[in-house]
Amino acid sequence: MESLKDPIKQPATLPRYLTDAELAPIIRTSKSWLQKDRITAKRIPFIKLGDRCLYDLDKVLQAIEAHSVGGSVRRAGRRGAL
Repeated sequence: MESLKDPIKQPATLPRYLTDAELAPIIRTSKSWLQKDRITAKRIPFIKLGDRCLYDLDKVLQAIEAHSVGGSVRRAGRRGAL
């Protein structure tokens, strides 16, 4: 009887797809930047579904991580001296 109450139950493992308006504030960019990226560089992965473009949040975060540069590197030099 539980399935009759909620016939559209979805497992938590399904990917969540976002529009550019929903994704832009999450990754701290603008909707227009995402639109330009789709046309030119294609750094952020997207899915074209008819005339809509959707983003899988997990894949977007992986792509952003892959573009990271720099990090914590210890400076060479004298130790213990001021």
